[in-house]
Amino acid sequence: MLRKTAKKTAVLLVSLLLISASATFSAPQKVKLTFWDENAGPNRTPYLQELLKRFNKVNPSIEVEYVGLPWSSSKQKIDVAIAANSTPDVSGVSTNWVAEFALNGAILPLDPYFNKAPDKKQFAPVHIQAIRDLVPNKKLYELPNTFNANLFWYRPDWFKEAGLNPPATWEEFFDIVAKMTDKSKNRYGYSIRGGSGSVNNLEMLLYAYSGLTEYFDKKGKCTINHPLHVEFLKKYVAIYGKYTPESDITNGYKEMVANFDNGIAAMIMHNIGSYGEHMQTLGPGKFAAAAFPVGKLGKRTAITALKGYVIYKGTKYPAESWKLVHFLASAESQSYWNQKIGQLPTRLDVMNEPWVSEAQHLKLMGDTFADKKSVALKNPQYLPDYNAILTRLDPAFQEVLLGKRPVEKFLNEWASAMEKAKAEYDKVFNKK
Repeated sequence: MLRKTAKKTAVLLVSLLLISASATFSAPQKVKLTFWDENAGPNRTPYLQELLKRFNKVNPSIEVEYVGLPWSSSKQKIDVAIAANSTPDVSGVSTNWVAEFALNGAILPLDPYFNKAPDKKQFAPVHIQAIRDLVPNKKLYELPNTFNANLFWYRPDWFKEAGLNPPATWEEFFDIVAKMTDKSKNRYGYSIRGGSGSVNNLEMLLYAYSGLTEYFDKKGKCTINHPLHVEFLKKYVAIYGKYTPESDITNGYKEMVANFDNGIAAMIMHNIGSYGEHMQTLGPGKFAAAAFPVGKLGKRTAITALKGYVIYKGTKYPAESWKLVHFLASAESQSYWNQKIGQLPTRLDVMNEPWVSEAQHLKLMGDTFADKKSVALKNPQYLPDYNAILTRLDPAFQEVLLGKRPVEKFLNEWASAMEKAKAEYDKVFNKK
């Protein structure tokens, strides 16, 4: 009896030891992160996927699932995910969205991680502060990896053929648009963004034309309906359909860029981020960048834009998510990404790399912002409703192009919506 009991005990002990050994030596479970790309497309997705591949290689215990969202619907899809508590761990975002997401409690402040990062001083302080300024608590909710600015892209071969130079004044801009139009060749001087994102583009042009440096005056009145903006918009609307394709009325980003790259438009206004598309379709020497002329009030007013990455509150793996965000904003990643898509890095070490000064459009931007006449307008991205207001106004701008809504009415509605949003914000956060 004692022998049987001892035998059973021995078998049990061996089994427990085997189970214990199995648990000890089994492969650790990988942490799985979901990453949403807010601006997926053939000219960007492969480069981001390459960066994620590199991340997985140096972090074998973390697996990242890539989900690409088209720009036209990405904000809406993220909003739905926030409402349904089904957000990814990390996503790319436009800085326009940060205030709304942060104030809604949808994203995490990155300060606990950023403050301990050994390379934190390599991130340009002006960019880090710009993101902190988006929220009342001045916390860092986004880590920027790329810096954007707007300009004119033009066809230097067409301009040379016509004996013209890029516009040095706004009068020359409208003159060139007319002279470069030849409908018999299906060539137009310009292509307007009239569909998705049109008002965001228009905002940049209005302030560039006027040279106004403040979005709100000292009394809290929005300057978007300033007489100089009325003046510009009337001229701008007048070129639609005459010196631009009529299809511009529904143009989003992709359609406008396609008009330029496919030889339909001689010039467009966009940011430096479409460099990759132009290079792939047209090739070197067939396109070039030109800065906006100085505005009517003596300043070259520009609206700059940052983009980067956020971590969502719903993540189960905040530390691992930070590893991913920090990797995507590292020197190696920023250098690779920004060279490929033709934008500016947000790190000081990468800004000093030779390729930044060797690229025509990037050198142009550097020289332009170094000019004493150049001023960066701080558009009110801190207002939670800012992005929603611009989006809601897109259909109204189409009515303006079609002559169904007066310019003055459109700009007054725009100003009123911004003033209301600012008053509500100031009331909540006790701003004076």
